[in-house]
Amino acid sequence: MIVVQEVIEELRWYYRDGDEETRGKPITAPVQRLIGLTVLCTAAIPRLRLGKRTPFQLAGPVVLDISSLVPFTTQDATKHEGRLLIREIAGLVRALQPWASASASEDDLGQMKKLLRDLLDATVVACVSSIQASLSIREFERLFPRLVVKSALQKGWEDGQRVMVEIQDVLAILGTLPELPDPMSTSGLIYLAHAEPAVPLPLAKLTDLHPLLVDCLQTNLATDETLFLLLRLLSQQSPQPDATEIPPDIADSLCSVLSALASTHLDPFMRHLNLRLLSMVLSKVHQTVRLNVLLRLTTDEELPQMRSAAVGLLKEATLNALLSPDYSTEANPLASPTLLRAFGPVLFKTSPPDFLALSHTKEDLERSLELLRIIDCLSFYYVLLLRDRKNATGIRDPDNVASVERSFLRPLRRFLDQCITMQGEPLMTVLSLQANLERVDAAVTTVKGTAKSDNRGA
Repeated sequence: MIVVQEVIEELRWYYRDGDEETRGKPITAPVQRLIGLTVLCTAAIPRLRLGKRTPFQLAGPVVLDISSLVPFTTQDATKHEGRLLIREIAGLVRALQPWASASASEDDLGQMKKLLRDLLDATVVACVSSIQASLSIREFERLFPRLVVKSALQKGWEDGQRVMVEIQDVLAILGTLPELPDPMSTSGLIYLAHAEPAVPLPLAKLTDLHPLLVDCLQTNLATDETLFLLLRLLSQQSPQPDATEIPPDIADSLCSVLSALASTHLDPFMRHLNLRLLSMVLSKVHQTVRLNVLLRLTTDEELPQMRSAAVGLLKEATLNALLSPDYSTEANPLASPTLLRAFGPVLFKTSPPDFLALSHTKEDLERSLELLRIIDCLSFYYVLLLRDRKNATGIRDPDNVASVERSFLRPLRRFLDQCITMQGEPLMTVLSLQANLERVDAAVTTVKGTAKSDNRGA
């Protein structure tokens, strides 16, 4: 135990008591030292003679010191180091629990169990980024197999899963199973996500879990576990699909944080996953809330990447609305003239308004997010023209067709004519714009021809 105390003192002085001037050189391999310390404690403490001391009095200070050092030493831990530390801490708890139970009083044992549970919680939270069990990716690929071109599973995710199985076993031995399915802390949320067998999660639980879920996403903590739980909660089927299932304030909060992740996450797959979650949230709110959220997302100046993706969400929501039997403005605004009143000025005008008239270099166009948004807007217009056969939204009205032509399509044609004259190979974005515009023109021609046939038939 002398060696244990020396290591603890060195680490504690460096992380807690030392200052910038007295620390000197950075301490080497702090996680490895803590892992070695934990291994020593696992072997040494159960062999100690208690004498007049209780197990809590003997082991408590050491466990408390290790627990306080975990958050500091794991800041730069690798995936392997984090997983190994979780395993060794689990081994320490597994060794100390029967040793304490053999001689401790009921009160002393209760204190010891609490201390060991706190150590487990602190370690799992501090090392959660090392678990990497691909929970959210596996669940996404299970729910949406048609959207998976190539699996995004992380290499070695099985080991992360095995680590959390060990933690669950130790919690059972300790007799302090987490408060499932109502976690009150980040560690409880992590345990809930990794629980085997899986704990049932009806959508009604979202209200209780919402504060923890949003906090984890905003602080980038336990992101994999949080997204996994959201996928499970939001994939629950309701007997009444059109019923309001998520309260407006919760939906608004979730949409804000998910849209930020869908716009800024460095991993393309995770951006796609968050966008799908955003769509799932929108499918479970009142129609008016859905319209307002989509309007905010399509005009969000702070997240320009989201404005383009939001057009795709709007298209998806509109097509679902057109399949619904409700065609009144009040019941289903996305399948009514309200759609064009709300989104027409957003979709069929550029941002800034004179974007197509400005002079752009080839490099500017290559980096332009607005061109991508215009492509999505053309796609939305094309699909709506063809799918809204009953003209519930008024998209086929001659006045609306003429308005879109005047404010959007005609300036776009002039812009494309100028782009074609640029030297070098044309940009793929410009070619995509050209193809989408031609497709829209064909759809408009079809709609006009159908209208003339209907008028002659009348």
